[in-house]
Amino acid sequence: MLIERVHVLLRGMTYVQCSCLLCSVWMLLTFLSAVQTDNTTHIVHQGKTTIINCDYNKTIEREVFRVILSRERSLCSYIYQYKSWNIQSCKDNIRLIWIPETEEISYELLNLQLNDSGVYKCAVERHVPPPVKCLGLKKTFIHMIARPAVSLSCVKGPDGVPTALCTSEGFYPAAVEQAWIRDGDFITYLNTSHTDTQTQHLNTSAVHWNSSINTDGSHSLSSYLQLLTHTTRQVMFSCWVNHSSLNQPIAVNMSSTECSEEQGTNLLIITGITSAVLTGTILVIAVHCHCLRRCRTHSRPPAERSQPSPHSQGQFDTYSTLGNHQPVPCRINSSQSTTTYYNRC
Repeated sequence: MLIERVHVLLRGMTYVQCSCLLCSVWMLLTFLSAVQTDNTTHIVHQGKTTIINCDYNKTIEREVFRVILSRERSLCSYIYQYKSWNIQSCKDNIRLIWIPETEEISYELLNLQLNDSGVYKCAVERHVPPPVKCLGLKKTFIHMIARPAVSLSCVKGPDGVPTALCTSEGFYPAAVEQAWIRDGDFITYLNTSHTDTQTQHLNTSAVHWNSSINTDGSHSLSSYLQLLTHTTRQVMFSCWVNHSSLNQPIAVNMSSTECSEEQGTNLLIITGITSAVLTGTILVIAVHCHCLRRCRTHSRPPAERSQPSPHSQGQFDTYSTLGNHQPVPCRINSSQSTTTYYNRC
């Protein structure tokens, strides 16, 4: 019933009305096409530089005009007067580019970071002769990206099982593909486990994923792969990462024997360090005891240090030759000093 009414309505429309409708549609499409071509998109890697062109009407008379770059608020403003440029306000990483021969104007943005993504507007305004008139407005969308830094290392799991760790750090946007490869075959994918017919060297269910957001807005993704230790055959593992910032995926390789060798090396290093620490401790204690003994000896009175011990072997022999007699001390009086001698007769 509704279709019949539409047909009746179309038959009732005149040729002029149909022409006007088609013309309106064509003008709308033309306008949308113009808007789309006026806006440009720049894909910029983190830390890199880009240039924003400022399109304006160069045929209109202008003695004094101003160029403003903004993104939600003004970022940089220059004014042209008396055939020279004067800065009004501008951020440190933005500079104006002026080509006198062609009168082209552009802005260079240096060392862009992830938070610099957004729509930038470059407006050219004429101030003299009055009135103030907009000569051009160019919109540029800057889309920031960051490449992932991929690393592969060996760690020990909570249960002591050798574990391979693959880390993709500092990438943006968040969408990323990460997978494990064994001997050239994909064995597991991000949040997806593929069926594998040879599972004697890998427990595909023992893969754990961990994602996080960094302070600068970038993302990180880590995956832990537990390696079975009951086989001695060497297996080549690879961590495969793909991201929109990469021209081609990244694959980092590692042999299954590296984890066991690395753990053995670490154990040897720890043992050596422990032995060195114990040896050093024993030496320090021995030196300390020796110094303490010497300090105690020097702290005794001189009479005690010089008096021979009655139990010494030399004095025992001397007393044996004397029999039951004891040495009798003799005193010689003198005005200078008094000295005690033993009579050995």
